[in-house]
Amino acid sequence: MTQDDDDTRALPLPPHETTASPVEVSVAMPRYFGITPPTLLFGIATATLAIAITLAILAHWVAALLLAGLVLVELGLFVGLARRKPDTAVAKVSVRAIDRALDRAAYLVRATTVRTDAGRRLTRLRHELLELETRRERELRELGAAVYAGDDEAVERVKKELAAIDDDRRAGEDEMQAIDEATREHLERGRLHIQPTVVKPPTEDEGRTPSDP
Repeated sequence: MTQDDDDTRALPLPPHETTASPVEVSVAMPRYFGITPPTLLFGIATATLAIAITLAILAHWVAALLLAGLVLVELGLFVGLARRKPDTAVAKVSVRAIDRALDRAAYLVRATTVRTDAGRRLTRLRHELLELETRRERELRELGAAVYAGDDEAVERVKKELAAIDDDRRAGEDEMQAIDEATREHLERGRLHIQPTVVKPPTEDEGRTPSDP
């Protein structure tokens, strides 16, 4: 071994690709009778659903419910396989449709929960405002009686009670408005989340570059 062999030299890295295009890795899917597993599962689930509907029409409810549960299992397996390897256009479209349906179902559940909670809080506030209105009417009658009797001390006391009631009413109304606005904002955010993305083409003015006349 010579002295030159022990020297550290910088060598060019070997190319990872033989062409300029990127490498695309593909995994072969097994096939049964010429059909890949996702498509086969989708066909089985569709056939099972048709049988379940037929049994439901014939009033065989137990068998129909069992098959309906089996359909959900088959669809779950299909979605799992199709997401890992969407081999056909049917698999791609079906996965997108199922994902959209799941998103809509989740939105409906959240929306129902939000509306129910908001409705319960608003009902409580309406009852409180109704009680305050009843108290206010009673205090107004007492104020009239105190003024008629010339009882200045009672007049001042009733006026303070009325001012406190009015403050509570305004606070309750403000809270109701805040609940309503927060509910609508939450529902709007959820609705925008499940809406499909729309690509708006640029207008003629927006498409111009700064160098264009």
